[in-house]
Amino acid sequence: MDLLRYVTPDAHVDSVDQITAAFLARWSIRGLVLDLDNTLVPWNTSRVPGPVGAWVQDLAAAGIACCVLTNNYTQRASEVAQLLKIPIIKAAFKPSPAAFRGALRVMALPASQVAVVGDQLFTDVLGGKLVGMRAILVEPLSSREFFTTRFVRWLERPVRARVAPRRV
Repeated sequence: MDLLRYVTPDAHVDSVDQITAAFLARWSIRGLVLDLDNTLVPWNTSRVPGPVGAWVQDLAAAGIACCVLTNNYTQRASEVAQLLKIPIIKAAFKPSPAAFRGALRVMALPASQVAVVGDQLFTDVLGGKLVGMRAILVEPLSSREFFTTRFVRWLERPVRARVAPRRV
């Protein structure tokens, strides 16, 4: 079994707003599981960048369902989801497949019609791939991160050098 396939994203973008409804339609994607910190908002903030808010609205207008899936458990995480008007699953223990299946239930979609969008290979990409989702890797919004995330990024570095996701 090729374990790298579970941490190899299907696409790679600089920021979420580069993921268009037209691009998702080519993959028959009807839903997105979205990471929170350093994907939708900079770490430890509830300030939603303008392009991210507009992007979520554009997705909703195109009929793309969204669900935030985060290991974060704070009220701040809930506030961001409320601002974006999308459901959230907190304290998800990503990359747990159970967490990703929970997001699929919230959106009432099969994994084959959903992509995960996040900034980490070992949490976002791995968890989505384990349940059969497509995965889109984004560059982190900020270099500020939780201390455990910095450690995981250090572990990811050699793997990231080996996997070559397609740039959108």
